[in-house]
Amino acid sequence: MKNKTHLLPLASLLLAGGILCTGCGGDAPASSVPADVSTASSVEEVDAMDGYDYINDYVGLWGYYDIELWLRVHEDSTFEFVNSEDETIYTGTADADKYGMDLYFDDDTPQMRLDLSVSGDLLEEGSSDALHPVDAIVSRATYFEKNGLEINGIVDSSDPIRLDSGVCSFTGKGSGYNTDECYWQVTKYNDVTHDGIREIQFDAVCYIPDSSIPYFGQTYDTYISSELYDAYTGTWLTASTARGDTSRGNNHYYHTVYWNDNAYDIEFFFSTDWNMSSTSDDKIFTKSYVVYLPEDYDGLVFAAQAQPDNYADAMALDNLENVSPEGNIMDLAPLDPYASLYFSICG
Repeated sequence: MKNKTHLLPLASLLLAGGILCTGCGGDAPASSVPADVSTASSVEEVDAMDGYDYINDYVGLWGYYDIELWLRVHEDSTFEFVNSEDETIYTGTADADKYGMDLYFDDDTPQMRLDLSVSGDLLEEGSSDALHPVDAIVSRATYFEKNGLEINGIVDSSDPIRLDSGVCSFTGKGSGYNTDECYWQVTKYNDVTHDGIREIQFDAVCYIPDSSIPYFGQTYDTYISSELYDAYTGTWLTASTARGDTSRGNNHYYHTVYWNDNAYDIEFFFSTDWNMSSTSDDKIFTKSYVVYLPEDYDGLVFAAQAQPDNYADAMALDNLENVSPEGNIMDLAPLDPYASLYFSICG
């Protein structure tokens, strides 16, 4: 047997190195970390039992309940920890007994002890983390998380949030094209569940300061952009661009998104309304939604999107519904996904 060294939780080591990505796809089951652990009184006692190779009891794939990390154990007693893309993070050799395994890493990572619980989980000594047998690597991290798209807007905030380059204006075929700031505010005023369906009603209001629109001296166009996305897959819940004032009857859409072998049907309506401020020349745009979702779905995101820095790209962005319907948010050129405001509607 190899000499034991001081044990440190692997999750702590990986977090310190910035390797792990935790998901938001759900809480661990209440029984994920059982309290009862059986431990051997001596390793020699186990080794004496008929020469049985206990590594056979642990061969296969193990996953953490709330960490994006998996342990794969092989019949030759080698192992590797892999990420959600099945890329190897650590390798080493396992020394198994009736009561669990000691993992010896090929690099300088301290030895890890995994104790077998009465429920069949492997409990990481010195940590509350546990692994359980899994059939495949299934990531719980959302597409937004993997790509660094942060929920940076607050629903029901009393203060509108500034969006740089959130509005563009121009005359004719792009003459005098200009972008400037606007402000968005999202307010949810109804959220009920009935017969397994969650109904949410919310208003997304854009405030456009008069100072954000240059003086053109003639008729001009003003564009802003806002859409719905699924945070888990990054899917754009495509809707046609609404110009001027429209009713919900003009804007009715239905999409299905697929995540971890589940299908989620999303239906929504919206109306649009343009007004002038009663106290200034500022413009106020209101997009009023009613959305129907499965009660166990929580990935709906409203995005207020920045405008491109040139007229051609602005027109391309305005035409995306005909080019990339239900496209992925990272592939919707010329949209800059990192310049948007994102509001979690289900949170």
